[in-house]
Amino acid sequence: MKRRSIEMRMVIDDAAPARINPTLIKTLAKAQSWYDDSFSGRVATLVDIAARHGVDRGYVSRVVSLAFLAPDIVEDIVSGRQPADLTAQKLLRQTHLPLNWEEQKRLLGYR
Repeated sequence: MKRRSIEMRMVIDDAAPARINPTLIKTLAKAQSWYDDSFSGRVATLVDIAARHGVDRGYVSRVVSLAFLAPDIVEDIVSGRQPADLTAQKLLRQTHLPLNWEEQKRLLGYR
C-alpha cells in the first residue's frame, strides 16, 4: 500500500504504469515556463512571476526548481509511468530537490 495524496493505493510489483496525472504535468509545464521567463529576462525576478500569477514567491521558487528534474523522470511523468505515489504535492514538498539525477530518482521513489 502506498499513500498518494489523500488516498491509499495498492501497488503490485510497480510493473503496472501509473495513470497520467494532468496536475503533475501542468506543474512541470509551469516550472519550465517560469524558468524560461526568468532565464530569458522576460521577468526580472521570481517576485514578478508571483505577482503576475497571484501566488507567493515561495511557491514560485518551489515550482521553478522542478525545471531541473532528470529528463527521464519528466519523460516518465508525461507518459504516466511515474511511481504511483508521485504527485505534484509530493514534488512541491521537496524543498531541497538534489541536482544529481540519481539522487532525485532515489528521493522520489524510483528503484
